[in-house]
Amino acid sequence: MAHPDDPELACGGTIAQWTKHDAVNYILVSSGDKGSWKKGASPHVVASLRETEAKKAARFLGVKKVIFLRQADGSIAYNPLLRIEIAILIRSLKPYTIVTHDPWRRQFHPDHRATGLVVIDAIMIARDWHFSPALAEIGLKIHRAKELLLTPTDRPNLVHDVSHTMSRKIRAIKLHRSQLKNLYRWEQRITQRARQEGQKRGFAYAEAFYKMRI
Repeated sequence: MAHPDDPELACGGTIAQWTKHDAVNYILVSSGDKGSWKKGASPHVVASLRETEAKKAARFLGVKKVIFLRQADGSIAYNPLLRIEIAILIRSLKPYTIVTHDPWRRQFHPDHRATGLVVIDAIMIARDWHFSPALAEIGLKIHRAKELLLTPTDRPNLVHDVSHTMSRKIRAIKLHRSQLKNLYRWEQRITQRARQEGQKRGFAYAEAFYKMRI
């Protein structure tokens, strides 16, 4: 995902479920170096702080590893190098499920759109022998993930009941302490969204995804 707090905000309840039985890894495209509203804040200091917070939140949820690609926050672009980087990691980590931003959802942040599109194309590179044959030459065999889940989405076709892990999601988000003042009424909005998604399926709380075929 694009920024250090995006996994927990989007699907922290689902992650808390997965880590009970499976290995979960984060790939964070940026370190969130522009994630401060303080005029004199150093982007380097902000990035370092946010990486530390991301690791704490991931550790709290039971995530195995956090990988930072350290692209500039606010300037993530659809580019060939980033596609290859992510394809390399997909071939190396061999995930069953990949989660990223829904690039077709109406959303404000350009980093989310760009990251979603790059990840989708990286999946194609990772699964086929004839894309980037140099990867095979260095021993990275193809890998086809089984699921691609896009979130947040305005066209959900898969809903996870997170009633029993919603409190862990909230606690994980709180570990991104530097961001909480920037997120207006975040707890109320996050809880309300999860409650609304859950009510559609008879759950107390839920997280919604658009599942794409790979």
